[in-house]
Amino acid sequence: MDHVLNGMRSYYEVYRDLFIEEHRNNNYKKFSDNPYYDEVKALIDSMNILRKYLGWDNITLKQELEYCL
Repeated sequence: MDHVLNGMRSYYEVYRDLFIEEHRNNNYKKFSDNPYYDEVKALIDSMNILRKYLGWDNITLKQELEYCL
């Protein structure tokens, strides 16, 4: 099952990077104001289902972006 998660991870990283770039350029007050929020959030939610199945810790958008913003 981790191969599915790895496949999703590459899509997630692309949208995460787009999210970060957009956030830095336009300085949104909330993450949900960013136009890439829905895509990133959907991928995180989907990956967390698989992570839970594998016995791994969940990830959050805030944790993932903590060192980037």
